[in-house]
Amino acid sequence: MNLEFDKEIKSKFKNNVIEYGIVNGDNTIVFIKAGQNGSLYGYNNKYIKMAKRLNSKYGCSVICSSNPFDGNNPLDNAMSIIEEYASKFDNYKIYYLGYSNGALIGAWFGVNYPQIKRMALVNGPLMFNLHKTKEGVLSFKGEFINFIYGSEDQSIGYIDLIKAIENDKINVYVEEGQDHHFSKSEEDFLRIPEKYLFESKININEEI
Repeated sequence: MNLEFDKEIKSKFKNNVIEYGIVNGDNTIVFIKAGQNGSLYGYNNKYIKMAKRLNSKYGCSVICSSNPFDGNNPLDNAMSIIEEYASKFDNYKIYYLGYSNGALIGAWFGVNYPQIKRMALVNGPLMFNLHKTKEGVLSFKGEFINFIYGSEDQSIGYIDLIKAIENDKINVYVEEGQDHHFSKSEEDFLRIPEKYLFESKININEEI
């Protein structure tokens, strides 16, 4: 597998530089936001592997983003990158995948962008600012938000607080045996967007 993006962009935002990697595809754009201080490639190249796999299987475009999060909303910057890329399409939709702090960014800020239709939020910390997560996801106007937690993640003890807000758009799933980093199975991590963004809810429920 060629582990290179078709294009890489560095974009200054506030006091940080955010890096983006693009894999060219169709007008379904999967946007992947890394965890705190994570790179656009990820540990052991996990995000570029995920991007290439999604592009090969579904033909979608994939944009991966580093995450030098400083409290400001970095998705304003991301949306400008996405809009420029998507200018070649008549219309487009965004599927958001956020890991750890990237999941919090999705819950807090991503819900404000109507272009984002689906979200998979993986192991977002629940130990602080839970009210911001709840308020954010309850205002979501897209198709669905799937929360995914490893059964050995530090936040698993708080998961009932998220389950309490489950509805037709908000779902909570547990990946048995996985820790915060999915260190026991890279394959399970790479499958997350396939399983929780592209496959039907019926198939998800059958597999878990």
